[in-house]
Amino acid sequence: MNACTMRQLSTVLIIILVLTTGWASAVRPTSATYDQTGITTTIDATCIGTLLVNHDMEWQQTNLPNGDLANNTLSPDETRAIFTYRENTLAASGTTRYTKEYNMDGSNVSDGRDNLYARHTVNYQADQSQSGTMLWDEGATITSLGAATNGNEVGRCVFAGGTGGNGAAFKGTVEAGSAMNVQEVAAVTTVGGRAISESSTVPVNLRYGFDAQGLGTNANNTLAVGAAEVYMNTNFETYDNIYQASGDGNVTTKITDRQRTVARGLFDLAQTHEYSSTAMAQPTVAPVT
Repeated sequence: MNACTMRQLSTVLIIILVLTTGWASAVRPTSATYDQTGITTTIDATCIGTLLVNHDMEWQQTNLPNGDLANNTLSPDETRAIFTYRENTLAASGTTRYTKEYNMDGSNVSDGRDNLYARHTVNYQADQSQSGTMLWDEGATITSLGAATNGNEVGRCVFAGGTGGNGAAFKGTVEAGSAMNVQEVAAVTTVGGRAISESSTVPVNLRYGFDAQGLGTNANNTLAVGAAEVYMNTNFETYDNIYQASGDGNVTTKITDRQRTVARGLFDLAQTHEYSSTAMAQPTVAPVT
């Protein structure tokens, strides 16, 4: 194995989708109706041998009480949010210290709070006599989509014409995650995401953080051993008509961003990503004189 020392710190990436005063309606959150359920999981494990953790989640939400998620055509003023999260951890033939905090909250949240949250700490040391290896795969996605609005509470998107004084339709998807194939590592990962709020001024947001190095029990193992990958992909479009799954209407804005970092050998890798739609400020009301 080629030895290399690598540490990359990617400063927080903030993609601003709307920059305007007054009301705006590019990517905006959906709102909870009557179903405000949540899921919480905690794991604290120490294992000498093999540890296996699998987790798959999909959460879909529309702001319309009579909405139909099976129908790909949105109604006027409808917004939807789709969250997915996955984790697949296999720590084989080694010593593992593993903790996990996970929460998915389907209620309306304010700026600074999350619908989706997960945090892991994983320390793994392979048993070399048994060819031990830890395989790790974690990823989260948030998709926000909305029809053109004919309401008065949301104004025209700065990037798109819409119809009359109404807002344009939109669809945005952002995904982030990491993967590892290691024989030794001390890693911390965090995921935070938001796309359900009763206020269109609350930005849609997804954050991912990754920090991996050696166990640091002595001067010879300050670097992780194996390979790691961290990525974030962003896609965003607005339309001049009501959005359908087939892409009805002209595309008026299209943003694509792909980022991927890979370290192999001996490494110390820290990276953070963040996607955020701009908070949509309410118009300033002139004082009455």
